[in-house]
Order: sequence, then structure tokens, then C-alpha cells
Amino acid sequence: MSYKRSSLMQERMAQNRQSILQSARELIAEGGFKDAQVQAIAEKSGVSSGLVYRYFENKNQILIEVLSNAIQHEVGILNHISKSELSSTEKLHKAVTTFVKRALNSPQLSYSLMFEPIDPTLEHERFRSKQLIKQSIKEILAEGKINGEFDFEDLNTAALCVVGAMTFVVIEPLNPSRNVMFDEGYKGYFVKQIADFCVNAVQPKGGNTI
Repeated sequence: MSYKRSSLMQERMAQNRQSILQSARELIAEGGFKDAQVQAIAEKSGVSSGLVYRYFENKNQILIEVLSNAIQHEVGILNHISKSELSSTEKLHKAVTTFVKRALNSPQLSYSLMFEPIDPTLEHERFRSKQLIKQSIKEILAEGKINGEFDFEDLNTAALCVVGAMTFVVIEPLNPSRNVMFDEGYKGYFVKQIADFCVNAVQPKGGNTI
């Protein structure tokens, strides 16, 4: 009986913790990191502020975990593409297309996770996250270099340039202060332009784009 109570308690604690993280993510998606204050997170989760601090030392710990979970999900998608049966050119095009399209579909959340000014602790986690994205792109580029689909001098530099293009290019359309809305037709065109650019940048002269 004691074991059952302990198991139920652990399950309830895990649910509370997940609810806090989900509430923080939703608040960021609605108004950015500035709206994800502990009191607001607690109210959205239906718990007290004191209970939030039972699971997390401070607000930054919550935000770091939200950021880490979000990036791990995106990296998982990129890794799935990297391990697919597509050609290297198709993999790179699809990876960039998927990443940018997903960013544009959740503009406030994406802007906050990638660009919103934050304190150094969160910035460190953001840098680590971009390194994970770069690693996924490096795998695709390395494969393409070996099989002759891509031609570049330095793998790390090429990966940095691709990641820079697929992330920083969306600063302008994602910036909440600009209040820019893309219709689906233009969004598709915009995404394809970025993916084409990244592929063209690493193909041998005269290579075929998607």
C-alpha cells in the first residue's frame, strides 16, 4: 500500500513538473520570455508559486529546460531527415525547409527561443542548442562531400553558414515588433528561397538544385 502511494505521488509530481514547463512554453509563445514570470507560470499551471519552487530553483531553470526541450525536438527532426534514404542534396533542402517552416508557424515562440534578448545563463544554453543544430547539418554536408554532391573547403565553416542562413534569415519576419503576417503562398515561396540558397551555396558549380 505504501508503495502504491509512493508511485502515485511520483506520478503526480511528474505531472506537476510537466504542467509547469508546458505553461511556461505557452506563455513564451504568447508574449515572449518577459511574460514567463513565475507567478504567471504558477497561475497558468493551477499551482502556487511555492510549489513551482519545489521543482525548480528559479525562473531561469524553467526557461532553460523549455529552451532545451524545444531544441532537442527540432534536432530530433533534423536527425531523422539526416538518416533518411534521400540524397544529400534532398536532405539538406528538406532540413532547411522543415526548420524554417516550423519557425514561421510559431513566430513568437521561435523568435524568443532564437533571438529575444536574454541573460547570459540562457544565452549559454541557446549557444549550446545551435551547436546541436550545426552538428545535424554537418552530418548531411559531410555525406554530400563524400559522395560528390557538395563541394566546399571546410566542413565546419560550411555548416556554420547554413545554420546562419536558416536561423538569422527569419529574424525579420519573426520579429513581433514588425507585426508581419505571411500568407501561406508567400510563406512557401520564402521558405523555398532559403532552402535553395543553402543548397546552391554548397553544390559544385553547375550542380542541380531541388
